[in-house]
Amino acid sequence: MALAAAGFSVHAVDRDGAALEEARREIGAGGGRCETYVCDIVDPEQVERTVGRVADSAGRIDLLVNNAGTYHVDDLMELSFETWRRVLSVNADGTFLVGQATARRMVDQPVHEELGRRGMVINIGSVAAQGGRPNRSAYGASKALVRHLTMSQALAWREHDVAACLVCPGEVLEGMLRNIYDGLERVSGVAADELIESARLSLPRQRFQTTDEVAQRIVFLATSTGMQHSGSVLWCDSRIEPL
Repeated sequence: MALAAAGFSVHAVDRDGAALEEARREIGAGGGRCETYVCDIVDPEQVERTVGRVADSAGRIDLLVNNAGTYHVDDLMELSFETWRRVLSVNADGTFLVGQATARRMVDQPVHEELGRRGMVINIGSVAAQGGRPNRSAYGASKALVRHLTMSQALAWREHDVAACLVCPGEVLEGMLRNIYDGLERVSGVAADELIESARLSLPRQRFQTTDEVAQRIVFLATSTGMQHSGSVLWCDSRIEPL
């Protein structure tokens, strides 16, 4: 919604066709343009085919926001290898596959006259990458991989005028985080509402972030010019000092 409001034509990708249709309707109601594509980002063939369809439809790809992700809450002693691999597959492998397929098309397109680059990849990380998470170890590890991957992308693609950046949200009390606290209740025996309130009080402003606050950081990077922000890490949580 924020990118559409900023003038971008949105091409949304998800496994969930119903969710895509809802996004298309919401963006359209706000006066924006949105096309949708059903794709499983851990399938290299599906990714290649879908990115090709986006490029053919739009003519060029100026921006990729790698926002797909999943999580699992479990005691580290009990965490199965299958679950560990699933979380890393979506959060790390998927980010790699979509980023690579998109960048390959970006390098072959002309430099955008206004933006001053061929393209930009914005990966969504997390403050969870900064420290240990005993009950969310796979998620934290996957986001640490995304951070390293972003830095590698920024270095590898700078000669092609393709920027790579990382946005690291803190805690946004929406669907995924609420489900995480439900999982933490199961593991810890402490009520989810109590855990949520404790987490809120630990924040400097004693409130959770909003999706709008995260989105505006993405828009800031997306509408910047040239390669000035390539390699940047934008933290969205005041408990973390920028590095």
